[in-house]
Amino acid sequence: MKNRQVFLNAATTFVQVIGSAVALFFLYRFLIRTIGIEQLGIWSLVLATTSVVTLANQGFSASIVKFVAKYAAWNRAEDVSVLIQTAVISMGFALAAFSLVLYPAAKWILKVVMPAGMLKEALAILPYAFVTLWLNVVGGLFLAGLAGYELITRKNYVLFGSAVIYWGLCIAVVPRYGLLGLAYAQLAQAILAFVVVWVLLRRVNPHLPVLPHHWDRIFFREMFEYGATFQCITAAQALREPVTKTLLAKFGGLAFTGFYDVASRWIFTFREVLAQSNLVLVPTISNLKERNPSSMAIVYRDSYRLIFFLAIPTFSFLIAIGPLISQIWFGRYEPVFVEFVALMGAGWLVNVLSNPAYTIDLGTGNLRWVLIGCSATGILNLGLGFLAGKYFGGTAVVAASVFSLALGYIVIVAAYHIQNGVRFSNLLPKESIAIVLSSLAGVLIFLPFLSEASAKSIFSVRPMSGLFFALLTMIFLPMWIHPMRKRLTRWVFSLWPANISSNVT
Repeated sequence: MKNRQVFLNAATTFVQVIGSAVALFFLYRFLIRTIGIEQLGIWSLVLATTSVVTLANQGFSASIVKFVAKYAAWNRAEDVSVLIQTAVISMGFALAAFSLVLYPAAKWILKVVMPAGMLKEALAILPYAFVTLWLNVVGGLFLAGLAGYELITRKNYVLFGSAVIYWGLCIAVVPRYGLLGLAYAQLAQAILAFVVVWVLLRRVNPHLPVLPHHWDRIFFREMFEYGATFQCITAAQALREPVTKTLLAKFGGLAFTGFYDVASRWIFTFREVLAQSNLVLVPTISNLKERNPSSMAIVYRDSYRLIFFLAIPTFSFLIAIGPLISQIWFGRYEPVFVEFVALMGAGWLVNVLSNPAYTIDLGTGNLRWVLIGCSATGILNLGLGFLAGKYFGGTAVVAASVFSLALGYIVIVAAYHIQNGVRFSNLLPKESIAIVLSSLAGVLIFLPFLSEASAKSIFSVRPMSGLFFALLTMIFLPMWIHPMRKRLTRWVFSLWPANISSNVT
C-alpha cells in the first residue's frame, strides 16, 4: 500500500507539473502577443524584487510536513491543529512586518534598474505583488499541511487548478487592463487558492478553527530548530533568481529580462517534472535511514540512473527546439531567447542530475554540503554576474548565473560521492552512453538547422512536422531500447491497482 501511495504521489506530481506547463505555454504566448515582451519584463522584475518575501516560508513548510506527519501518526489531531496555527500566525505576522520594511527598498531598487518611462507602471503593480506573495506564502503552509497528511494528490489538484484559473483570469482581464490586469488576475487566483486549501485542510482536521488564534511556544521552537538549516539553503537558492533578473535589467534591459523570464520558465517547468517527482522519496529515505541504512546506496544508484535516463534526452530536446518555441511564442526567431534556453538547459540539467544526492541528503538530514553548494551558487551568481554584465552585457549575466548554478550542485554531488565512497565513473552509466551520444547529436544537428530556418522564416507545417519527428526519433529512440524503459514499465504496472493492472495485462 505504501509503494502505491508513493507511486500515486509521484504520478500526480508529474501530471500536475505537465498540466501546469501546458497552461503556462499558452498563457505566455497570449501575454507576449497582448502586452509585449517589455511589459512582461516589468512584471518579471517586480516579482523578482518582492520574491525575497518567500524566503522565510521554506523552513516552516519543511517543518510542517515533518511534524504534521509525526503527530498525525500518533492520532494527535489537536496537536496538529495547534502546530499549524502556530506556524500560520508566526509566518503571517512576520511576513507582514517584513513586507512593510521591504516595500520602500523594493521601490528604490525599481527606481535604480527600471527605465524612467516605465517606472510608474512598475510601482502601480508593486502593492498587488506583495499581497499576492503573502497569500501564496501562507497558503504554502496549508499545502505543506496536506503533504504532512500524505495528501499530496489533493495538493497537486489545487496547484493544477490554480494554474488553469490563473490562465482563464488573464485572458479575461489582461486585454482590458494590461499589466495591471495581470496583477489583478494573480491576486484573485491567490485568494481563491488560499481559501480552497484552508477549507480542505479543515476537513482533514476538524480541530482547526475558521481563523487561526492558538500560538504555542514549544511547537514554534520545535519547528524553528528543525527548519533553520533548511531555511538557509532555500534562502541561498531563492536569491539566485531575483539577483539574476536585477543584474539583467541593469546590464541588458527589460526586453532581455522578459526573454530570460520566458526561457527560464520553459526550462524550469520541465526540471520540476523530474525533480519534484523524485522529492516524494524524502520521507521514504528518512524511514530507510532508521530501518535499513545499508539500502541507501541502492536507492541512490537506482534513482540516479533513472534521472539520467530521463533528463539527458529531455533537456537536449528542449534546447534543440528552442527556435521552434520562439516562433510559436513570439511569432519570429529571437536569437536571445534561443541562447538563453540553451544556456539554462545546460545549467538545469546539472541541477537535475544532482537531485538524487540532494534528496538523499535531505532525507538523512546531512545538509552541510548542500548548504555549502547552494551558498556558493548564490555568492558566485552575484559576483560573477555583476562583473560579466558590466564588461560583456546581458547574455554574460545569464552565462554567469548558469555557471554558478552548475558549479554549486557539482559540489553537492562530489561531496556525496566522496563521503559515501561512490565511484565518480558511476555518473556516466555505461548502459546510457547511447542516450548521451544521440542526445548530443540531436542538439548539434537540429539546433543550428532550426535556428537558420527560423531566421529565414521558411517554416511551413509539413517540413516542420518532418523535422520534429526526425528530432524525436534521434533523441528518444535509444530510450525505447534502453533496459530502464522496460524496468520502469514493469514497476509502474506492479504498483497499479490490481483490478486495473489485470485488465492492462
